[in-house]
Amino acid sequence: MVAERALGTTWAEAWERGRGCLAGAERIRVAGASPGVEIAGLDWGGDGELVLMHHANGFCAATLAPIAQALCDRYRVVSIDGRGHGDSTPVLPGGDPDAYAWETLAADVRAATREILERTGCGHVALAIGHSFGGALLLRAASLEPAGFARLLLCDPVMRPPRVPHEDRGPARSSRLAEATRRRRDRFPSREAAFEHCRSRGLFADFTPEALALYLGEGMRETQTGDVALKCDREIEAAIFDGGAEGDLGREVEAVRAEVVFLHAQRGSFSREFYETVAARMSHARVESVSAGHLFPLEEPHLVIERAEAMLRAQRPGAGAPVA
Repeated sequence: MVAERALGTTWAEAWERGRGCLAGAERIRVAGASPGVEIAGLDWGGDGELVLMHHANGFCAATLAPIAQALCDRYRVVSIDGRGHGDSTPVLPGGDPDAYAWETLAADVRAATREILERTGCGHVALAIGHSFGGALLLRAASLEPAGFARLLLCDPVMRPPRVPHEDRGPARSSRLAEATRRRRDRFPSREAAFEHCRSRGLFADFTPEALALYLGEGMRETQTGDVALKCDREIEAAIFDGGAEGDLGREVEAVRAEVVFLHAQRGSFSREFYETVAARMSHARVESVSAGHLFPLEEPHLVIERAEAMLRAQRPGAGAPVA
């Protein structure tokens, strides 16, 4: 299946389709891990088992709505905004040095998951789907709350061997990404202008029309000067990239009891071999590869939907119990 690209679509067409993926979704807010921090989300409702989703750095919950739309007729799908993303509380970096430490962000996911389980009446998360840093955060949350997660689908999660102290390997890729983020344009006269600008850029060129429209339609806000700006401040996104160079969310994965699938992007930059090393430390984990780039959930969402449905159909003895 070849996904349609945003390049051949107008903003009006793309936004109409993107908004259609949000049909039936309720906007929710739950507590994060720090006082005053709230985590926003989209809840498609229903009575099925719970599917929880987390986006990549710099994006927002709504960008995964096409995946939610494919599952919400059978499952209770909730997609959350990370701290500083979408409609979650925007804690500006520079004050608390740990505000965007990856352990802090994983603690937000843990706290949000607890409240979502209470809200939905579900005993555990039947399937958690995380993209990029969202996958790393969900894996860490599952190591902290093993009974809360039955299955994890980690889409090219941000995981690398920990840096050795005093080892000179040159600038970390995360630091280069942070520098590029700080230079990237984040304000436009309108969402339509932003769509025209982004759809031809390398980062977004292969996005589906819905994914790009949802990124701009839901991930931007009106400013006092009448233009629009990304809700996720560039300094926040950069701080998260900087934190990725130091974080090691793969520790203590032996505690994870969920079935785990690492979905490795063959055209991405992460190592399948390292994923396999991490997977070998868990009792029910494996690595699969897809012929795609790192952003495949936004470019070829069917790759995620197909594997999510296969995991949910399969019965695994001992899958999660209620969170204590």
